[in-house]
Amino acid sequence: MSEPLLHVGVDASPLGPGRTGVGNYVSTLLLAMCEQNPKVEFTLFGNTTVVFNRMPNVTVNAAPTKWRGPLWHTFELGRTLTKSNIQAFWGTNGYLPPYRLRGIATVVTVHDLAEVFVPHTQARLVRWSRRLLQPRAVRVADRIVTVSGATASDVESTYGRKVDAVIHPLISSRFRSVTGLESAHVIAKYKLPERFLLTVGTLEPRKNLAALITAYINRRNSGADLPLLALVGGDGWRDSSIRSTVSNAEQSGLIRRLGFVPSEDLPALYASCEVFLMPSIYEGFGMPLVEAQLCGAPVVHGSHPSMVEAAGGLGVAVGPSEADLMVMFDALADGRCAVACRLPGSIVNDPALSARRMWQQLSEATSETAVGSHRNAASSSGRSRSQRNTVA
Repeated sequence: MSEPLLHVGVDASPLGPGRTGVGNYVSTLLLAMCEQNPKVEFTLFGNTTVVFNRMPNVTVNAAPTKWRGPLWHTFELGRTLTKSNIQAFWGTNGYLPPYRLRGIATVVTVHDLAEVFVPHTQARLVRWSRRLLQPRAVRVADRIVTVSGATASDVESTYGRKVDAVIHPLISSRFRSVTGLESAHVIAKYKLPERFLLTVGTLEPRKNLAALITAYINRRNSGADLPLLALVGGDGWRDSSIRSTVSNAEQSGLIRRLGFVPSEDLPALYASCEVFLMPSIYEGFGMPLVEAQLCGAPVVHGSHPSMVEAAGGLGVAVGPSEADLMVMFDALADGRCAVACRLPGSIVNDPALSARRMWQQLSEATSETAVGSHRNAASSSGRSRSQRNTVA
């Protein structure tokens, strides 16, 4: 029988300050696992500041280094892990050291395959590091986890390896229906009108915000009865043309850019908007869709299967082109767009359940690694005895 899993390493590079989707996914799932397994030590490995709850069974191993991003995963992380006494390692963001870690079980989470399906939306370093390192991580990992069934299908068709588990992102309990007073406070804070549309996303090409804004301005200028469009999200990458589009639209007074908004303000914004819009070209899942639905907002989203899955089939799917978006805006203005609110109680968002499923992957991978190590040791011992007998 294999030894119980008592020490787990975690790639904490997504857990920096000002985190977005991947960091939120990792943080919420990791917290639930740490709470469920108080006798297990968790070591968080990073190459910069790691922001996570202080807990008795959590240690942070993070120090400044010359290596950044995928270079750290490739050239430094593996050496650090082999010097530790961990039994299992969770690659939280699609990366692992590019070679098998002897005696250490590995589980990798794949969030999306944007480098395959929408490479033009990524910065060059990210695109090429993903193309080179994520397939390698999938090949060497003992277990593969994805954040959606759609991404699981993409992994299996692209990399030729079966996914072991799909674990949807967990949504923070802060996303819920809000009181009228909470809503009024946040609306006043951001000087928003009573009616507004909302979109949340970093200014980067995959979010398709330039097409959304251009289509919206076009229909407003054509007389469509649409409320103000509020845009939440910080600057991203390859965003110069997007920022130019946003700036010109702001000058028209038809949109309002709120920038990066504290997470505690988002529920009231979701709950108060007329419709939440997420027109992404591609997503691995689409956490903001579920956040909005938990707050009572109807959603319109891109047509990729991952977003249909995230919205529980109760969002309105729309194509990514400006023409598609203009048709959608006309339908919204005329009351022909079949938006509907999803009942929050229909959304499975159980941290304990997700943590148990992730823990199962780590435990099974560790057991198999231990059995394999014992077999290799026995085989090596048998060869040594045979060699000694031959010499004798």
